[in-house]
Amino acid sequence: MSKTLGKLFRTSLVVGLIAIQFIAPRALAAPVEDLSILLSDSRASTATNVTITYDQAAGGDFSAGDTIVVTFPTAFDTSGFASTDALDYDITINGVEETIVDSGDACTTDVIEITTVASDVFTFTACSGFVGEAAGTIIVIEIGTHATAGGTGNTQAVNSTAATYTFNVDSTDEDAKDALVAVTSGVTLSATIDETLTFTVAGVTTGNCSVSGGTEIDTSGSATTIPFGTINSDAFYDACQNLTVGTNAAGGYSTTVKTTARPTSGSNTISEGTCDGGCSDTVAAAWATATNNGYGYCLKDEVGDGAVTSGWSGTNECGDGTQHFKTINRVDATESGQSIMASAVATSTNDQTEIGYRIAVGAGQAAGTYTTVIIYVTTPTF
Repeated sequence: MSKTLGKLFRTSLVVGLIAIQFIAPRALAAPVEDLSILLSDSRASTATNVTITYDQAAGGDFSAGDTIVVTFPTAFDTSGFASTDALDYDITINGVEETIVDSGDACTTDVIEITTVASDVFTFTACSGFVGEAAGTIIVIEIGTHATAGGTGNTQAVNSTAATYTFNVDSTDEDAKDALVAVTSGVTLSATIDETLTFTVAGVTTGNCSVSGGTEIDTSGSATTIPFGTINSDAFYDACQNLTVGTNAAGGYSTTVKTTARPTSGSNTISEGTCDGGCSDTVAAAWATATNNGYGYCLKDEVGDGAVTSGWSGTNECGDGTQHFKTINRVDATESGQSIMASAVATSTNDQTEIGYRIAVGAGQAAGTYTTVIIYVTTPTF
């Protein structure tokens, strides 16, 4: 008796564009000789941290009772700052971190107080117990969320519109100093990356098909046929294909399988069967007895993240000690494809799964050449 199961495949690809946008980083203010202002982000109307580097003159020191007054440009928004929250301020003198207290604390020890914050003017005072610093020292003041010495700051200034602005720093022993900063429009850099999806089917030579227990059929001659050829009754015949998926879709992909109909010859068909009594289109089960006629498939995860779907594990994939099979959904039965590969993320390397097909027919199966079309559909999630 002669029966042949033909095999074709189809794939579904989606192509589009992904836009990736980058914002250019901050521009730095040009430093003056003994005063420089650094903005963490110089874009217009954008929150920024401010770092002030103040190089005292050779004749000026910073000692108990002295003040440093920092005046922001009036166009900047500093309304979130207060003298009652010392966490937003750090001061180092010659690289040594000083302790900052707020205006509500006693100002009697070796600390610096944030005394007032009003109308874009920040006043810092060396308290009565402060150990004076020598003239010519470098004082660095950090105002914003990058102030982390006593705890992380939680407030930032907000830049004004694109233009050049003046910061002013004054201290008890020195004349006021100015420094300019430039607030700019961000430069947008963009790149477009095409969406990609590849799906390939490859035949497997005899001896390399993982399915065990039957006569192996060589499918390496074509990716579009499974040539079972002439088969005997009540005997297993097995054939494999390797399925490979690659995509840069952020949401990954899903690959399904179904057939157009049962293998058909004229008015005769081969029944799906139930393996050894437990398998179906949704349940995978053992199939070790060839007289339990029908046809179905097993899966084996080979490479990557596209692990085979429910019904198979490390002990019942194709070729395992208790390999499991499912029957196949059909178009003529209005059934959707069954998931055989899937990933929730883009594939860093191509995923590969082996699918093994098995058929066994009874002595009463009508003679003829039986064919059906197997359909693979791979859908990315961009």
